[in-house]
Amino acid sequence: MAIKSISDLFNFSLFIFDLDNTIYKEEDYLFQAYNAIAEKFAGILPSCTTKSLYTTLKDLYLQQGREKLFDKFLDIAGLDKNYLPECLKILRSFKPGKPLELDKKVKEILISLLGRRKRIFILTNGNVDQQKNKIKHLKWDGLDKKIGFVYANEIEPKPSPAGIIYILKSTGAAKDNAIMIGDSEIDLNCASNGGIKFINISDLVLKLDR
Repeated sequence: MAIKSISDLFNFSLFIFDLDNTIYKEEDYLFQAYNAIAEKFAGILPSCTTKSLYTTLKDLYLQQGREKLFDKFLDIAGLDKNYLPECLKILRSFKPGKPLELDKKVKEILISLLGRRKRIFILTNGNVDQQKNKIKHLKWDGLDKKIGFVYANEIEPKPSPAGIIYILKSTGAAKDNAIMIGDSEIDLNCASNGGIKFINISDLVLKLDR
């Protein structure tokens, strides 16, 4: 079914959203985490400032991505790899100083769907503690009380359809009545593997803006 407007979404009864870069911008979390990590190690390295370490970490991320990010950071900072668990601990459990904001358009969509008594779930990949920490610090304004959260790594990570199958079984919804909304090929393949419709969040927002 072609989705041209928000009203087209109302034909579905079950909505499965991705979390990172779908519900909110993940860098809003990551960059605050990187600053917390920089602050921690600035206390260990008196010759470095929080700002300089944060810049190093952020530049590594922007230029080389997240693969072995902290290993590279520790090498540049001259720190032992034994500090890697500390980096991961902060990443997964720190308290953001600035609340994480839902994407404005997505928030409007969620409100519209909940107003129609649609079922909404978040199905997210990633370290469970880290994903729970993100969700805890998102500014939901009460919307989270009406949304189900499924952590794919507790079942089987996307693109496995295991999370979708779990949600379908728990709600009793038919595949034809379900749609997944995400931002990546992993989400697309997950939906395809699960036999449900998919729409990219950027395409959906663009269609709604028109």
